[in-house]
Amino acid sequence: MQATTHKAIPGASFLVFSIKKKRYAINTSFVKEIMHSAKIHPLPFVPPYIEGVVNCRGTPYTVVNSPLLEGEEDWELLGDTVLVFNRDDDQLALHISNIELFFEPEENDIRADGIRFKLNLIPYFDANHIEEVLRKDLREKES
Repeated sequence: MQATTHKAIPGASFLVFSIKKKRYAINTSFVKEIMHSAKIHPLPFVPPYIEGVVNCRGTPYTVVNSPLLEGEEDWELLGDTVLVFNRDDDQLALHISNIELFFEPEENDIRADGIRFKLNLIPYFDANHIEEVLRKDLREKES
């Protein structure tokens, strides 16, 4: 996934999660809900990286498989945890492997390309990248 810029906000908290064995960080303000044991309902006639929809408090959210979105062939994710994004303009969710931790980094540990945790740099997950790919695919189908 692409990195996105996150400003150093004192007291900001981040969720660190994994997709397969790769860790990502996201500001908790971008997370609406974490759904464990989520039932994903498949949809017909969608790109392969869209696993289906999940019902989050009566609202359907499109569930994306990030490895497939990035063109990886070995795409099967273990577990049934879904990260529901808090976005104003769409209802997107992400199938993830695991919740690693919630973390409140020091201001100097928040960098433009990720957050530092125990001498490791954890890149940011950019949900906007999912939207860009979806828009591109929809434009190609209209042509």
